[in-house]
Amino acid sequence: MAIGKFTTAVRAAKAIKSMLPDSFFEDMKKYVDTQVQSVIGKMNLVSREEYEEQNKQLRQLREKIETLEQSAANPNDKPRPKPK
Repeated sequence: MAIGKFTTAVRAAKAIKSMLPDSFFEDMKKYVDTQVQSVIGKMNLVSREEYEEQNKQLRQLREKIETLEQSAANPNDKPRPKPK
């Protein structure tokens, strides 16, 4: 029974394909590619390198904030370098 449905689907697909112009599939591919690229462009994606650099800067800023918070909490203590 499943083979019969598959065969029917294949026949229907062939019939539809024969009614369409030869350039239809290439035109659709170009259209879909253009739409996908447009959506990706609107997503404001960043490269892996840019992401890693932003993470590095964020870690450095967090360390500075922690150091400043410690200094503010203990104003009489001398600042100690943070081990790396």
